[in-house]
Amino acid sequence: MQAQQQFPRTRTPTLGPEIEFVEAAFASPQEAGVWGRQTEPIFFREPALPTGFPDLVGVSLDRQELLFTPERLRLRGEHLQLLHYIYLTRGTTVTAIAAALLWSERSLEGMIRDLELAELVRRSARRVRCAALAEIFVAKRIVAVEAKIDKWEIAIRQAVGNTWFASHSFILLPDRRWTEQVRASAAHFGIGVLTYDGSRTRVRLRAEKRRIPASYGSWLVNEWTIRQAGRPVS
Repeated sequence: MQAQQQFPRTRTPTLGPEIEFVEAAFASPQEAGVWGRQTEPIFFREPALPTGFPDLVGVSLDRQELLFTPERLRLRGEHLQLLHYIYLTRGTTVTAIAAALLWSERSLEGMIRDLELAELVRRSARRVRCAALAEIFVAKRIVAVEAKIDKWEIAIRQAVGNTWFASHSFILLPDRRWTEQVRASAAHFGIGVLTYDGSRTRVRLRAEKRRIPASYGSWLVNEWTIRQAGRPVS
């Protein structure tokens, strides 16, 4: 995969009641109270992720100004998978990474060098560590929303999949679909519920907050956000 393809590929929306429902519900997204109190969110409509195509992903940032280096733009999905592994280990060796991931040390050396040039990892002697998370991970809150007009069970199943990368995962339903059964099922999985009645979007059930980055999917969204909202280092 080439570096320029790392920016999210999206699915062409199917025109119809559901897309109109989503657009109406989020015409004034701050009313929903799901995006947090950070900077204005960055939105991605139906971005392609390994788990599918969420209807909407909103990213709230922890800072106003985002900068990126040309080296960072060259990174591929494999780099972000490796970065997440290094982040989880809190410091490890190339030999240990190769044994755990079944990658050759030679290919790892090149990928780690790429991450180092992008200022995402640090090397000291033989150990590799992730750079300070506050410096390289700008997403304060990653919110995923799955909308359905009637099939709420499918929406919940898709929303559970979104917990792979999101800090908060919601479903969006028409107000008339809000029932105790929906509440109980969503609460069981830590999924939030939004409803729209034609004029107002309401938070019926708050989503469980999950720590991010939760997976390399969180890093994908983080990189998309930097590329869309940031600017290159001069």
